[in-house]
Amino acid sequence: MELLPTPEDKRRQDGLLITTVVMTAMAGIFVLLRCISRFLIIRTPGLDDYFIIGAMALTFGYLANLFILKQNHLGFPITMLTPDNMVTFIKVTLAIQVMYYANIFCIKTSICLTYLRFAVSKTFRVLCYGTIVVHSVFFVICIIVTLAQCRPLEKMWDLTNTVDGTCINTTAYFYSTSAFNIVTDIWILVLPFKTLRSVQRPTKEKVALFCIFGVGAFAAAASIVRLHTIYIYTLASDPFRDGVPVNLWSIIEVTIAISCASVSALKPIFSVKDRKGSGKFKWTSSSGANSGKTARYMQSGASNGPRQRARMASIDESSVKGVLTLESSNLAAEERGHEQESWAVPESLRQPPPRTVGTSGNAHWDDLELTFLQPDPEVNGTGEKRKT
Repeated sequence: MELLPTPEDKRRQDGLLITTVVMTAMAGIFVLLRCISRFLIIRTPGLDDYFIIGAMALTFGYLANLFILKQNHLGFPITMLTPDNMVTFIKVTLAIQVMYYANIFCIKTSICLTYLRFAVSKTFRVLCYGTIVVHSVFFVICIIVTLAQCRPLEKMWDLTNTVDGTCINTTAYFYSTSAFNIVTDIWILVLPFKTLRSVQRPTKEKVALFCIFGVGAFAAAASIVRLHTIYIYTLASDPFRDGVPVNLWSIIEVTIAISCASVSALKPIFSVKDRKGSGKFKWTSSSGANSGKTARYMQSGASNGPRQRARMASIDESSVKGVLTLESSNLAAEERGHEQESWAVPESLRQPPPRTVGTSGNAHWDDLELTFLQPDPEVNGTGEKRKT
């Protein structure tokens, strides 16, 4: 008589898949918004964006593998699995292990590269690059050990014990790698705090900035919970049935980390919405690890005066001493009877103070693309000096 799964077994499996789909969708939304912000709005994508996209792709791969495990009765007692189910289960688990380590590497590298966007001291930059190097070495070691945990690798899914070979102590291996990940989670979390304290913004905004980066603590907490599930898994008498918690917390860890790593890049999306309702000029700047420094001088929304709807004038910082001009609107051209006219930008705006990331004594909120500086109080919405 064929054995049927119990309601508890079904709930365990369904809970894993539902949670995985929801968490993956959440992370996907954050990454999509990040791409819109960096690629379409401010147009300064960096390596940190590409690494987080890679992490998201690996997460989708993880999700696909979990559905394969579902087809092979993940979460069900071993008595309900056929030998083919077991072999497939072990092979897919091996693929998941590789994806997990690659995912963690991409996420942490992306975070460190994001830190470099607002690095203000040589020491901080060295620490960021050093963290990337250390985790790169750790990642390579993890991949090598994972793929060589049994020699030959076929020994890993040898259910009949007919293949000659040996396997490492996987319990000790998973404990050590999980502990290292927890330590690096905490290190990356506290790494920018000294720099963030020097951000030149009001106290409320600085608190918000700390909160944005502090949400990464949830990912560190998930890593700790995952370590506990590994402990339970290694003591389990039925690894096929008890493999659900470790997979659940692995996906929770990576999706929370991806979401937290993307939060700091989302401000331009909301700033665009704010600018649409404002006729004021705003100076915005952004810098990336690979994109260099860019600056734009913008006007958005309807003009405060009937003579002008300025569209945009871009500044090349390499020629920042030049005189900026704003192109007049078609309405102004019609009123004056000629095709186009320009007004010189007031002297106070011609040479915005240049800023070089990594050499200033203080960090800048704008380096995170988290906000836009306010317009010059001496200039009204039409780009002309206020009358006193």
